[in-house]
Amino acid sequence: LAPDAGGLGRRRRGRPLGAHAPGRADPPRRRARASRPVSRGPGHDAGVTMEAGKGLRYSLRALGGRLGEQWERERRDTLFLMGATLLAVAPHLIHLPWWTALGFLVLFFWRLGLVMSGRWLPRDSVRWFAAAACTAAVLAHYKTLLGRDPGVALLVLFLGLKLMEMRVRRDLFVVTFLCFFLLLTSFFYSQTMLTGALTLLAVLGLLTTMLTMQYGANEQPVSRRVRTAGGLLLQALPIAALFFVLFPRVQGPLWGLPDDAHAGGTGLSESMRPGQISELSQSDDIAFRVRFDDPPPLPERMYWRGPTLGQFDGAVWSPMRKPLAPVPLPSIQGEGSTLVRYTVTLEAHNRNWLFALEAPVRIDRLPQGAALLMPDMLLQARERVVERLRYNVESTTGYTFGLNETPLSLQNWLALPPGFNPKTLELAARWRNEEPDNAKLVDRALRMFNREAFHYTLKPPLLGRDSADDFLFRTRSGFCEHYASAFVVLMRALDIPARVVTGYQGGELNPVDGWWVVRQADAHAWAEVWLAGRGWTRVDPTAAIAPERIERGSRALQPAAVERPLGLDLPLLADLRFNLDALSNAWNQWVLSYDHSRQMRLLAALGLGIDDWGQMIGVLALGMALMIGVVALITLRPRRPHDPVARAYHEFCLRLAAVGVTRAPHETSHRLLERAEHALDPALARQARGIVTLYNALRYGPADRNERTDVRHLRSLVKAFKP
Repeated sequence: LAPDAGGLGRRRRGRPLGAHAPGRADPPRRRARASRPVSRGPGHDAGVTMEAGKGLRYSLRALGGRLGEQWERERRDTLFLMGATLLAVAPHLIHLPWWTALGFLVLFFWRLGLVMSGRWLPRDSVRWFAAAACTAAVLAHYKTLLGRDPGVALLVLFLGLKLMEMRVRRDLFVVTFLCFFLLLTSFFYSQTMLTGALTLLAVLGLLTTMLTMQYGANEQPVSRRVRTAGGLLLQALPIAALFFVLFPRVQGPLWGLPDDAHAGGTGLSESMRPGQISELSQSDDIAFRVRFDDPPPLPERMYWRGPTLGQFDGAVWSPMRKPLAPVPLPSIQGEGSTLVRYTVTLEAHNRNWLFALEAPVRIDRLPQGAALLMPDMLLQARERVVERLRYNVESTTGYTFGLNETPLSLQNWLALPPGFNPKTLELAARWRNEEPDNAKLVDRALRMFNREAFHYTLKPPLLGRDSADDFLFRTRSGFCEHYASAFVVLMRALDIPARVVTGYQGGELNPVDGWWVVRQADAHAWAEVWLAGRGWTRVDPTAAIAPERIERGSRALQPAAVERPLGLDLPLLADLRFNLDALSNAWNQWVLSYDHSRQMRLLAALGLGIDDWGQMIGVLALGMALMIGVVALITLRPRRPHDPVARAYHEFCLRLAAVGVTRAPHETSHRLLERAEHALDPALARQARGIVTLYNALRYGPADRNERTDVRHLRSLVKAFKP
């Protein structure tokens, strides 16, 4: 093996494919190297040595300092590219299955070991077998090769395989462009500021790698390469901002996304099993944000209505099978109603429903007919919410709803599955014989929850086949969905129309930006009963068991370790959380929610009356021309070279001129030193002689000197020279 065998890779046919002489065979020279120890050279100081029969020793010391003097060119380029590749793949590792991340890391470190040890690349048959195995694994896991998740998994694995077949410099550019494409796919999963920052870091690494591959024999330090790549990014930022503001926004997606591109959304489900919502209570993910235009209601009155569940099979609650016809507005009656105006920014949850305070009477900023108000007061969108949605709502806090129900329509809300919960049916029969008034029976059920040994807990025990019986007579411990489910079963057994309503309750005010944040932990379930003369009335059994949950929100039930990490109550942590949340909200409102309507409003505010795409493209082209012209004037103007050696010598000449020894334009450094020695005392003359000697060595000496160290030494000598 030759010391340069571990870079881009070598074929087994005797052709070393280095960076500068690809495809040129030199078998005699290789045999000669294999028969004797490798001579000491620049690479020896990096800890790279080789002896016959002992293989290769290598050291990570080679990664420090100026790599150009320690490693072969092909190794250097490969290492830079592998580091940038790892940055590009890192955001995907948390979204992909564990075996996909493990497979890529195995391929990555295998290639890294080959680079460090100088061994051969695997045979073509090995790579073809690995490619077939990766494809079969993706197909077995996803049952298809089409879609977002299988496509990204294949791209990541094949990128790892591409690292194993890099033989020529062209392969380095192929891997680089694959990394750029992979960075685009990371936005299929997340579009947060953190994702943007990681992507920007990876782009900086890829640009630095491309600069590294373009250098000739005179390479620049790593820090200077990074600064150059950063300068390129800074020059591109104004152009990117111009495209962001003026590029035409389309109402639909720019290209067809795969069917699973929006899968996996968190939030409320279309059904409810006791114990399901309690799982959401552990999640701090944001469901939606709200900004009130009017004084907000009290947190205990913030019921954000979601799906209504009326079909019960003994274990699971689900929506009514019979579709409900949409109505334009709810039938609201009564006096003293207070309208509340607010703006909702809803996160994508891959469902059809929207959230609003009870009861919504008006919705704006959505296309005509995009949202419907159903008879059960659910605000429903015609299409699934697969991207962040912003809309304005007006709700009334005082309303009477459902007075126009008929006995036939109420039958839908009385059905119970036969053969379930006999103890609950027996209790209901006894209560009905004792009390004919429905409103008093509702109050009696709430008193039972409040006065008897019922407990509110985030970790309820499991329920059996008769879930209502087990909860009311055995466990008596549960979360909000346990109480809502058992209460509705009891009401229906009492022949009182009732249904389960799911949604969110409460919220947390962010004092930094004034937005209310509703998280998945605020998910809640309550009940509605129909009473004569009052219509559908909200009844929340949780308020009878844990009123602090309703008054103070879900954080009132969080463990002390969550509220006070490490046992400390630090206001600084709360302030930091609020500021980060406000920053994330600003990113969502001004960047991710910048749609066609907001673009038109911004252009109108700037005085640009643009009506069609043609005008907008014309303005975009004009802005691009002006911006490129300004950048060209700044970057293409002639500049005097900044030579650190020349600057140090110029400063030395200025210090001599201060004592009367002025350098003539044609005068050499030795002639200047001769004149200076007559004007300086012996100590200063020795310093001047050392400065001139080092200057001449840097200017006219051999090229293999450690120039960076010597330049620093020259500067220190000039700085210490004070005649």
